[in-house]
Amino acid sequence: MERILLPIVMVGGVLALVGSIILLVKHAAKKRREALMALAAEMGLQFSAEQDEELLVSMNTFPLFNKGRSRSMRNVMTTETDVARLSIFDYQYTTGGGDSSRTHQQTVVAFESDTLELPVFSLRPEGFFQKIGAAIGMQDIDFEKHPEFSDSFVLTGNDEPTVRMFFDENIRNLFVQHNGSCIETAPGMFIYFNYGRRKPEQIRELMNQGYTIYSAFVDRLSRSGATSM
Repeated sequence: MERILLPIVMVGGVLALVGSIILLVKHAAKKRREALMALAAEMGLQFSAEQDEELLVSMNTFPLFNKGRSRSMRNVMTTETDVARLSIFDYQYTTGGGDSSRTHQQTVVAFESDTLELPVFSLRPEGFFQKIGAAIGMQDIDFEKHPEFSDSFVLTGNDEPTVRMFFDENIRNLFVQHNGSCIETAPGMFIYFNYGRRKPEQIRELMNQGYTIYSAFVDRLSRSGATSM
């Protein structure tokens, strides 16, 4: 009898544990949604707990949104002015499979504007694996006269001369001050994020950082004749 009951008790315990984890995850998701909804109202932003399909389609031009599988967007906060549209949202995707499966979560700030005639590039903090890539010849646009920037970031782009020219001293100094920043650009838009999802109390700071970068990009585009080598 005990041999029969033991597997039943073990299965029941596992199911109860799984159920508890699911409830905790749902509770955490609800608390985050409510906190972000309150924050959006406080900041005068529109809020949607559900995925913005049109926005997600426009994001597909960025490398971040072409990684992994099970891609989803939640807790979308947006505002629009005469010159730009700002969106802040949670995004996640899954890589690997089985025991090596991993879900990646990001908080993303996106700016869309006709004034953003940016070169297409990707900027990432330079970590261990990026250093290995550079050592075996993978692209990394470096600036000999600015080693602090080059040691901190991996910068890639299809048109290296144009990207180099865009990254003048002011832009390089800006990112040195925002170490850990990730940027991806496309015609008329860019996204800004740090690795990982931000807590609700960190969203305002992330948005301010994104706006600082947006302003610097607009200012850079207004200048002409600058070179950076």
